[in-house]
Amino acid sequence: MRGARIVRIAKVAPCPDRGQPHPNSLTCRAFRSPVPRWSLPFLAVLAALQCQGQLSIWAEEFENSCTQNCLASTYVGPRGAWTVVNTGTNGACPNAWFISCQENGNPVGTCGSGCGNNETLHIGNDGTCGSPNACFFCPSGDCGAAYDASCPPAVCAFCCSCQSSQTNVRAVSPVIDLTAWSTITLRFKYMEGGVTTSDNATLEFFDGLVWSTLSDMPKTPVGACAAQGTWTNFTVALPASANNNPNVRLGFRWVNDDDGSGTDPSIAIDDVELTVPYTPLGTGLIVNEMSNGASGNKEYIELLAVGTPCTTIDIRGIKVDDNNGVANNGFGTSMSGSGVSQGHFRFTNDPQWAVVPVGSLILIYNQADLNPTVPPDDPSDSSPNDKIYVLPANSPLLEACSTSPNGLLTSQYPTCVYGIGNWINMAYRDQGDAAQTRDANGRYFHGVSYGPGLQNMNGGGIDNLRISTLDHLGRVIFFNTGNYRLVANFTSAPIAGNETPGAPNNAVNALYISTIQCITLPVELLTFTAEDQRDRVRLNWTTASELNNAYFTLERSADGERFDGIATIDGAGTTQTAQYYIHDDIGPPVGTLFYRLRQTDLDGTDHLSRLVSVNRSKASPLVLGGPQEVISFTGLLDVSWSMTDASGRLEAQGRSIGTWPLPEAGVHLLRTEGPSPALYRLVVGLNGAWIQAVH
Repeated sequence: MRGARIVRIAKVAPCPDRGQPHPNSLTCRAFRSPVPRWSLPFLAVLAALQCQGQLSIWAEEFENSCTQNCLASTYVGPRGAWTVVNTGTNGACPNAWFISCQENGNPVGTCGSGCGNNETLHIGNDGTCGSPNACFFCPSGDCGAAYDASCPPAVCAFCCSCQSSQTNVRAVSPVIDLTAWSTITLRFKYMEGGVTTSDNATLEFFDGLVWSTLSDMPKTPVGACAAQGTWTNFTVALPASANNNPNVRLGFRWVNDDDGSGTDPSIAIDDVELTVPYTPLGTGLIVNEMSNGASGNKEYIELLAVGTPCTTIDIRGIKVDDNNGVANNGFGTSMSGSGVSQGHFRFTNDPQWAVVPVGSLILIYNQADLNPTVPPDDPSDSSPNDKIYVLPANSPLLEACSTSPNGLLTSQYPTCVYGIGNWINMAYRDQGDAAQTRDANGRYFHGVSYGPGLQNMNGGGIDNLRISTLDHLGRVIFFNTGNYRLVANFTSAPIAGNETPGAPNNAVNALYISTIQCITLPVELLTFTAEDQRDRVRLNWTTASELNNAYFTLERSADGERFDGIATIDGAGTTQTAQYYIHDDIGPPVGTLFYRLRQTDLDGTDHLSRLVSVNRSKASPLVLGGPQEVISFTGLLDVSWSMTDASGRLEAQGRSIGTWPLPEAGVHLLRTEGPSPALYRLVVGLNGAWIQAVH
């Protein structure tokens, strides 16, 4: 036997016949996966439920360079042109639909305000027409969502033409193609005043044939926001006739009956979005780390293959992009063509990409500006075979497309003529950029964004992974652990000491990766656990079978990256009988510790197990031998010690590591002097001894 304190139990009852109970039924069946096979379907369903959300398929924020006096009838947004139509009786100078900053699109729950930097769709006075009250509110045009309810005679006598302000108009969206979509939800934020139903806003829907009223829009609360009111969310399901319909329009209708009374605001609308239920794809590539170096240079991106452990995934045709196509500005608007790079790159049809093991890292870097932390090229994971691929963007294993995506839909992700890859198709900028992956059909899988700009990856849908409002100058973004669709599991940090291309980002990331990798030991490892037991960590592992297993080396690390061997344990050679192993790591340091098994074959070949971790809150330097009548100081280095009985009589003393027979039954005091002096109470009884700290 190599090492000490090993217990191996070779006689284990075989698995019972079907239908018969077994005291260890969860582990009696042998498998190689680090997750028990019985739990995989359940975990897959659970993960799907946890990740299910809403996918943004169409959005309009009214941010297209309209600042003042932009009539909605002249507005052309990223989805097309808006129009305005009369839907009833209108006076000589009706209120008009505007898109401008005069009614700022403030956050939900806050008060309305005047001009800011967030344009909205709203009803206001048309000063260009000579609106009856224009002499008060806006003599030259749009004055926000304040509106003329009528022309009061007293006012008319002084400065107005007394033209009628009666209004009945609808602002109409561009045609919305909802082909292939169903169960569609419309949401937006709004603020509305007016008098009862006489001055009122309604939401309307066009199915390609007829217009219908979808919902009345209730007056929004005023509260402390007098007199303008409070920005409020509005959500409604589109009717079934919208499903798979290529010719849908939305309408916002305002009616003012010119009755001489009204309460501002009229109506203001912003952040219009259509979403559908969406469960993210279960397998693909996530952004594990990305960096643009100190100043938009020395860039790289590191991708992690995720999926069911002990399987491979096909990444042929997967696209890697910056914020073209699906980087959104807080609620879902496509930022098509807005990235630094006008294009993207994808993985070729090379056979090696058809069988990428789950848990693999794929590092792609700028070949024209090499980051010094990037390891040597290993484009096929062959030297060594460690589930780490390293390749430049111009590798023939990648293809580049110079055309930018133009929308969120699969059909809108362009098909291009591809050539050898180029980093220009992925370049980052310092202030507000993103990185994303899409499957071969263009469906979004994962992405992160950074910086003070508006870019959020699918911000209104399944992901909202805006890492930081900081400039990315001199920073690196990396994934830690857990659910990669939660921004809390990502970190933005200075590049110094934090760039780890071609390796786990940190200890917790290494632990996460080990849990999704398939461990192909020549032993079937059923269990591997670590348990803190005050003065030691107890390691347990069980094998279902072993093949040419010479020995295990138990390795320990404080950071999950640098490991030291702490014990060597003989294996069972070749056996089909379950083997149980126990090893006590006595007196390890405090903090989070990581352990792994290095299994060595008879021919000298090594294999590594997954990681296990344990958190030690304190260390106990004294190790008691129990009923063996021997006490050992195994964790004390360069420390003097002395032991006295309850009356103060010296019983034993020594320096550094020492052993001595247990004293007689009773209470004894043990004092240490050195780097960490301490006083302990040693209690000796008929059944052994134990120790208590004296404070």
